[in-house]
Amino acid sequence: MARPESAEGQRAPRWLVAAVSLLAALAGVVYSYDFGAQIGGPLVGVVLALNGALFCSILAGALVERLARWWPATGRGQPPQRAS
Repeated sequence: MARPESAEGQRAPRWLVAAVSLLAALAGVVYSYDFGAQIGGPLVGVVLALNGALFCSILAGALVERLARWWPATGRGQPPQRAS
């Protein structure tokens, strides 16, 4: 069953979601590796870096999708909806 809030007209462009997720993953890798390396050495740093990248990209993608609902339709390249 389709949810009304996930209609095609209310979704963020794929390139925007991908770009934000990539930037968030890079930030997650850097900070998580530093933390993991300090508490357990390089191996723990690599494991926490992968975990941080995945977690940050998931959260950032969800945030972009949620914020896309509030963007004006003209900013997404779609004609504005007329009220009847």
